[in-house]
Amino acid sequence: MAGLADDLDRAGIKTFGPKAAAARLEASKSFAKYAMREFGVPTAAFGVFDALEPAMNFVRSQPFSSAGFVVKADGLAAGKGVLVCDSLEETQAALEACFGGAFSSAGSRVVIEERLSGQELSVLAFCDGETVVPMLPARDHKRALDNDEGLNTGGMGAFSPAPDIGAAFLEQIKHTVLEPMVRGMASRGTPYKGVLYAGLMLTDAGVRVIEFNCRFGDPEAQVVLPLLETPLTDILNACVDGALDLVEPRWTLDSCAPSSSPAVDTPRLIKTDT
Repeated sequence: MAGLADDLDRAGIKTFGPKAAAARLEASKSFAKYAMREFGVPTAAFGVFDALEPAMNFVRSQPFSSAGFVVKADGLAAGKGVLVCDSLEETQAALEACFGGAFSSAGSRVVIEERLSGQELSVLAFCDGETVVPMLPARDHKRALDNDEGLNTGGMGAFSPAPDIGAAFLEQIKHTVLEPMVRGMASRGTPYKGVLYAGLMLTDAGVRVIEFNCRFGDPEAQVVLPLLETPLTDILNACVDGALDLVEPRWTLDSCAPSSSPAVDTPRLIKTDT
């Protein structure tokens, strides 16, 4: 996201990963939301704001306010800049925290979204700028406390494959989410090469994109890559060379879950008995 892929490309070094212009899909949540709107990728209703007063005016005016809101720092916040709010009071407190510097400059602009309900799903995909090849779907649990409560973390645990996601549904996600975004970025002259991570919510109204990341997810990669039988380097080289359409990754029929523990920098408000 800082332009390393650009620098390596200028030096003539083959690089697996998006250039800075394409990596804005993760570096700026507002950029990603506007791109989703432009390319027809399904996502939650949203607004983008740089100050508290207009942000709160938006919150008070929304017909879906009874469902709650999600407040997101626009910039990179180590996976912890997302605040899920159940009430107007919590939403205002989250906005005050963002604009008050809780996430440094990353929170100087915020995205406010309709709060969605459903099962979350992570789908990572290899991309060569045109072709998209999804990996096995994974499910990542981010909330810090039991019963899906507490602040969001970078990930409390994950498993793959998600048992309720069949091949036909994964193909639907490819056609409605991943391919429109990759083709849209190419149409702008900023082709996306690398891993595109789609964080999804499976709602009663269909699939909705929560976020895009421009890298292997953590902990998702820990539970997806061990199931890959095809040499990873073969796939990475195909992405770099624009030949991903010639590769069909093979996967084991096993399942995988991590044995690691959450990092010590998980959000405050976590109480332990130790």
